[in-house]
Amino acid sequence: MLTGYKFESIRTLHTENVIAWEMLSTAKPHVNLELYFRAMSFAQRKQHFFAQLRHAMSCNAQGKYYLNATSDLLLEESFHTRLILETPRPEQLAIEVTDLEQIVQLNTKDTHTLRQRIASLRQWGVEVWADDVFEAILPQLLACQFLFYGVKIDKQAFWSGRTETEHFLHLTQRCKSLASKVLIEGIETFADFALARASAADYGQGYLWNK
Repeated sequence: MLTGYKFESIRTLHTENVIAWEMLSTAKPHVNLELYFRAMSFAQRKQHFFAQLRHAMSCNAQGKYYLNATSDLLLEESFHTRLILETPRPEQLAIEVTDLEQIVQLNTKDTHTLRQRIASLRQWGVEVWADDVFEAILPQLLACQFLFYGVKIDKQAFWSGRTETEHFLHLTQRCKSLASKVLIEGIETFADFALARASAADYGQGYLWNK
């Protein structure tokens, strides 16, 4: 089903310099990747993550590599141990936590453990980001007190800024309360780029640079 990997550049908004790459999977034309990954078992998602990690760590490009992971992986002790063993250059790895709507519903014990794992990884040199943040989930994430390095704003939330500019600019400011760095994905046009640069965000990603 999967055919390989592709890399999308992540750039500083004010210089357009490439500072990182998000590592994504490619698939045959008939495969809906979102449904495919949703149907994966825990063991399959774990195997896929480490396959991506090995490939990323073998690349020679400058900057970081952003890989997606769900919270249940981060909560597993053996995953955490293996991650440390198989990451020779932690400063080149960033993990995007993709299941935000699940992590805000974790019980107290798991919330505490996940908070510790994120803090531990950050101290070790691995950035942990909250992926696809939208306005309604911000208060819940803030209440959980996860030490995220950065926030990636959901592309639909960004695209709504095309018509509700002030509302979007306020969202980027609020995201700074959750993490020091903010990334906007879904930048497709020069108008999108201008909107992103007018915001409080630091980084950008999107079709504009990945045609």
